[in-house]
Amino acid sequence: MNRKLFVELSELKTTVLDIAWFVLVISYSYLKFGTFDFIDGILGFITVIFIHIIINFHNNYMDYRNSKDISYRQKISTIGINRESLAIVKKWMYGLTIFPLLLGAFLVYRTGWPILVIGVISIGIGLLYSGGPKPLDSTMFGEAVVAVAISILIPLIYSYLGLVGTGNLDSSSVIDIIIICLPNTFAIFAAQLCNNICDIESDIKNGRHTLVYHIGKTNALSLFKASWALSFLLIPILALLQVVPYVTLLVLLLYPSIWDKFQPYLKVQVKTQTYPLVIKAVTQLVLAYVLLIAVGAIINKIMSLL
Repeated sequence: MNRKLFVELSELKTTVLDIAWFVLVISYSYLKFGTFDFIDGILGFITVIFIHIIINFHNNYMDYRNSKDISYRQKISTIGINRESLAIVKKWMYGLTIFPLLLGAFLVYRTGWPILVIGVISIGIGLLYSGGPKPLDSTMFGEAVVAVAISILIPLIYSYLGLVGTGNLDSSSVIDIIIICLPNTFAIFAAQLCNNICDIESDIKNGRHTLVYHIGKTNALSLFKASWALSFLLIPILALLQVVPYVTLLVLLLYPSIWDKFQPYLKVQVKTQTYPLVIKAVTQLVLAYVLLIAVGAIINKIMSLL
């Protein structure tokens, strides 16, 4: 397998979200407690990156294997386009699993069984997204489950690893993390919805009955706009409630720019042309939100030293 194909099958660029969640949790930890266990946190971060890559491999593998449409296999699937052997993809997938399994076992030994439970749930969702007798990506729950797993469960893993050793992890901090992650959750849900709106025809041919299939394309577009509006609306609410720093209000300045990026997509839903604009907009919101929380944590630290 060449480097280009590895990057495509692993969808390496999507791991930028894992970095964003790590920065988010560190920022929250310093805002509220002034501390974070970087040893366990970084080990957890490396483990999550590897697992994310493996799950992306698995999803591409299962999508190709389960597809019924010849056109999808030859013109859309990364495996089909590159004429790669399923056996080789499978070997890479299993080979990559060894390191995160060992690292995960070490983290369970160091921090306790709760991280095992959260990890198993997260990995289970990732594998069941495209695998099992009824893959999640073939149901009306796929978009929501994936959004929650990506934007909430992963930050909870980082929170546990970074705070349990400091004695600061409690139900209050867990709830805080979930609430802080909600703008990202709605943004990622919107992105998942957009993806399935573009894929509705090929999904039907491959027997996938997603949320878009059940509610229709027009309603799906309305739900996309509502989800996106909630992402923006939640940020000032969280700032006013002092859940996140006031500096995060600067995210609202991005609204006109991001809304302009959505206009081509709202007119024509094409995977290769207008969908990337949605991904850019979602990435812009998520990264700006996370970075401003980090800025708030830095400002708070400086003020405490004065």
